[in-house]
Amino acid sequence: MKKHFLLFVVFVLTNIAYAQVGINTSTPKSTLDINGNLKIRTLPVVSTYPTSDQVILILDKNATTGDFEVRQISADILFNNQAYYASKTGSWSLLDLGLGNSWYKVNLTGANDTKLGNPLLFNTGVFTAQQSGVYAVTYEFQLTAGVDLDLLGGKRLGILKNGSTVWDEKVFDGIRLNIVGIITIASVPVTSTTLTSLVHLNSGDTLTFAVNTSGVLPINLGVLTNGKVNINIHKVSNQTQ
Repeated sequence: MKKHFLLFVVFVLTNIAYAQVGINTSTPKSTLDINGNLKIRTLPVVSTYPTSDQVILILDKNATTGDFEVRQISADILFNNQAYYASKTGSWSLLDLGLGNSWYKVNLTGANDTKLGNPLLFNTGVFTAQQSGVYAVTYEFQLTAGVDLDLLGGKRLGILKNGSTVWDEKVFDGIRLNIVGIITIASVPVTSTTLTSLVHLNSGDTLTFAVNTSGVLPINLGVLTNGKVNINIHKVSNQTQ
């Protein structure tokens, strides 16, 4: 009799150990199914940047895939965004891209001109994305002491995607004056021009920061290469195309 009792106890405990437990529900659908609020009053505080072995909990409310099941996502999705900043004042050059359309890339290098981020991502004016997503890009020229607009003659900044596709471009800033009803371009100092854009990049895609030197008038490239160039790149979203 004692032997049979012990077998019965083992059987009951085994079933309890592997049973689904429901709180406020008679039909639990997981190991622990809580139909109600959950309060946790004490949790340790994470004071450092999330690492790859830390996760964030989310609630899947989709009745088919989750039915209110708690799931985990990597903290990298929210926190591991990529940022890069390069800058140089004078003593740089423009390199012909060989596209046959007057595009020259700025000869900034990651090793010498990186102010923030991984210098290996930037090489002679070309940024390579490590992560897929949407990037905010700022490309700025600051011309020392200003340059007369008529010397720039329609020259423009450009951001080229994957070497040859012009993603965005902008003519150097200027001011137009209306003189006796006739629109004319005033010969005024241009001190800076900024091109901002959003672009989707896959891992391994590139952005080339360039200047198009064609236009109405020829230009002395020293007018540009004596100035300051700022390049800011920041991943802002994991959004796909």
